[in-house]
Amino acid sequence: MRSASLLLVLAFALPATAQPSAGAVLDAWRDGWTRASVGVRAVDARERTEWTVDGPRGRTIVESEGQVRFDDGPTERNVERTQVNGRTVDPARGRGQGGRWQRAFGPAGREVHAPPGLPDQFLFDARPLGIAADRAEGVLAWRVDLDTRTDRAEAWFTRSDSPRLLAVRVEGRRPRGGRFVREIRYVRVRGLDVPSESRTTFTVRQRRRLREYFVTLTAVGAYSGHTLR
Repeated sequence: MRSASLLLVLAFALPATAQPSAGAVLDAWRDGWTRASVGVRAVDARERTEWTVDGPRGRTIVESEGQVRFDDGPTERNVERTQVNGRTVDPARGRGQGGRWQRAFGPAGREVHAPPGLPDQFLFDARPLGIAADRAEGVLAWRVDLDTRTDRAEAWFTRSDSPRLLAVRVEGRRPRGGRFVREIRYVRVRGLDVPSESRTTFTVRQRRRLREYFVTLTAVGAYSGHTLR
């Protein structure tokens, strides 16, 4: 999977255009989501994910394939195939990986292992802070700065009366000195913007035998074949 940043935002002069408020763009997106989600209980998709652990003992790479279900709660995952450093293992090991990562790395392990949720789960509660003209995914966009109560975020929307969500970037900190960055790209399916790619990186500070060191956890996911239920 690609290791490059998911957000291909171009920083050069953009054509002048009437700039709405950050709140107006966010409200327009929320209205569109509310209309499109009527009667939708969940979104199913195929998932391919690669997790990497980089620490003093070297690198471990875990790859999995399966199905995910996005709904109002935590995203459900059904792992069908798992490989560890290129060796196929029992899929049950992949299904239990989230718990092992949480025990080893704390909240960072749980978060980096979990699939991204649907964007309404945080955009409906987020507070708009500001807006700027930008480009994302090769198109003119509005970049809206957000306060999500726990983290700071940026969201890119198309410039239209019915804006489409293109990408989100969230940055924050967690216990154990952990810093994280999460980037998600979206694709529109029947009026809903659902995850198509995600990249999450956590840097976790650990201490063992009076020695302190950092471990980097990375998750890169791809989602396709979305079906609304």
